Parts: sequence; structure tokens; C-alpha cells
Amino acid sequence: MGWNIVIADDEAPAREELVYLLEQLADVDRVTQANSGMDAIKKVKEQAPDVLFLDMDMPDLNGLQVAEIVGELNSQVKIVFSTAYDQYAVDAFKVRAFHYMLKPFDEDDLDSVFRELRKTRTGTGTKAPAIPPAGNSCVKLALEMEEGIKYVSPKDIIYISKEGKYVQVHIRDKAYHVTYTLVELEQKLEPFGFFRCHKSYLVNLATIAELKTWVNGAYNLLMDDEARSTIPVSRNYVKALRLKLEI
Repeated sequence: MGWNIVIADDEAPAREELVYLLEQLADVDRVTQANSGMDAIKKVKEQAPDVLFLDMDMPDLNGLQVAEIVGELNSQVKIVFSTAYDQYAVDAFKVRAFHYMLKPFDEDDLDSVFRELRKTRTGTGTKAPAIPPAGNSCVKLALEMEEGIKYVSPKDIIYISKEGKYVQVHIRDKAYHVTYTLVELEQKLEPFGFFRCHKSYLVNLATIAELKTWVNGAYNLLMDDEARSTIPVSRNYVKALRLKLEI
């Protein structure tokens, strides 16, 4: 069964961009647009969607007000806030938001949301890092280089970053440019305790030393490498990160 989705945003270009991204996903069946808060509530009543992508700043009702009303109408609707403002993240999760995306978003942002959505249908949880299958302790990540292929053990990777079009794998004393996308690496390394903490960063949970507060309620990770690397944590990932890290 594919996903039935409503998008609520008063800006047509933002709606159309999200519609385009959603239409690239094979398991999305229907996308309905709403141009205001009241229209969103109307569409939820009519369509009974699985997911509501909800802008925060709309002229009649703001996203938080819509979320509260939708929660009373149909508590099964998963609400994903899609907004340009990060200061509402804490309030968003108080109304049981499923996810929080910051504009401008891209395929990686949407992929992260739908990976979590699909888990709700398969019943897989997110509280603990997945354990690699038995016998896979010798599996290594293949990094294609000009002089050949370098094999890196997942446990030796500190973090992976995306800078512009380039993705780098950082081990303790060196970084390697790779041809993988960040999404591909996230899928490959998730069973080995890696976590997407930001649209541009994937970290090895075992190499996190500290979670430090930053500004406006945001956080940074201090990594346990020689450079004591600092990695930003997007607000919409903080809750899931803490569930992964803490006993």
C-alpha cells in the first residue's frame, strides 16, 4: 500500500517542489495540495492521509494550530513540518510531530523522512543501533581510488561529510573523497552503528565523545578523533540521536 500525502503550504512554488520530490518515490500513491491552514484541515478530513507535510508560517492558522486540530481529528496522521524556521522545532515535537524538515530541502531530506516512515509499517524500532549480522566482522567499505581500492573497516571511520558535490570519509588521521552519495553510505553503514545527524553528516556512534549545546537550542557533537572534530546536529535529529546513544 502506497503513501497518501497532503502538503499544506501557502506558497505554491514550495508545494510544487515538494510534489516533484514526492513523485520520484515509487511508494507514494497520492499527493494532495492545500494552500492554507484551514484548507489543510479540510483536505485531511476528505483524504484521511497517512502523512501531512505542514508549513509552519501560514496566514490563517499556523502549523502548530493545524497540528493540534489534526491530532484531534485523526491521530494516525503523521505530521512532518516543512518550514524555513528552525526555532519552532521544540514546539513541533510537543504536538507529536513525526519529523521536521528545514527549507530548502532536497532528496536526502525526504529520503530520511521516508526511511523512518517505512519503519513504522515494518515495525522496526529506532532505539538502538542495528547489530551487524554474525560473520560480518571482516566486512569493509571499499573506497575506489586512482591507484586501486582501499578497504576501510566501519569501526575505523569517525564520520562522513558532504561538502558541495563531494562526499568524504574521515578516519582518524585522513579523509578520502568517495564516489558514493551520503544516502548510499547511510544505507550501507547503518547496521554498523552509524547515524545521520545532519543533512551533510553521518557519524559513527561509537566515536562520539560529547554532545554539546550550541546556540538557539542546537547541538554539536565532539568526536573522539585526533582533531576533536565538531559535527553539527540538526534539531530534528536530536531526539533520535539521544535514543540511540543513551541507556
